[in-house]
Amino acid sequence: MIRPPLDPLPPRPVLFDLDGTLADTIPLLLASMRAAYAIVGGTPPDERAWLAGMGKPLRTQLATFEHDADRIEAIAVAYRDWQYANLAEYVKPFADMHALVDALQARGHPVAVVTGKGSPMALATLEQVGLRDALPVVVGADHTTRHKPEAEPLLHACARLGVESARGVYVGDAPNDILAARAAGMADVWVTWGPFTLRDLLPLVPTHVVYTPADILELLDRLDDDERRARSAA
Repeated sequence: MIRPPLDPLPPRPVLFDLDGTLADTIPLLLASMRAAYAIVGGTPPDERAWLAGMGKPLRTQLATFEHDADRIEAIAVAYRDWQYANLAEYVKPFADMHALVDALQARGHPVAVVTGKGSPMALATLEQVGLRDALPVVVGADHTTRHKPEAEPLLHACARLGVESARGVYVGDAPNDILAARAAGMADVWVTWGPFTLRDLLPLVPTHVVYTPADILELLDRLDDDERRARSAA
């Protein structure tokens, strides 16, 4: 039996984490934490423990280490003020990220940023690395009531893009990114250029691993090939 040709696949939605994925912000995050504690007082968290909370809103992250609401607020304000003041010195673009975003747009992929940062800082970060105009859809911590590792921010981004989440991918560097992608029913893609190693991710095992931004384009092609084969066999 000759099967009719399959309808072409629409470009997959591609959502990105920001810190450690689109932009090299880790030096700023750690320096901001140390500076905030120097201003407010107290012993700062261990750096690895601090990074383990990446993807969560700042005050939620601080609540892992602090239990007094006034102190959390004071540290958060000092952190944000220092971060804004030192953004340009510490934040750098990752190599080839502009080329990746340009290629995704040329191929018609709906693209958005989903981050645990508040949207003003997220937009300032994207401006610093030259990606703000290329990535106008940004979902920050102030856009949803639930945050990574839950699905709501990713689903909100898909709603803003006007796309279904089922064929989407979420690209990130942290355990919370993998969990959020799976909660949203999206493919999780872990990038190796962030601060985490595979050992850090255990017991999670990423479904997809990429080593360079260009690998993301190849992965999207493979996902489409797999979907075509599955549809052809159905």
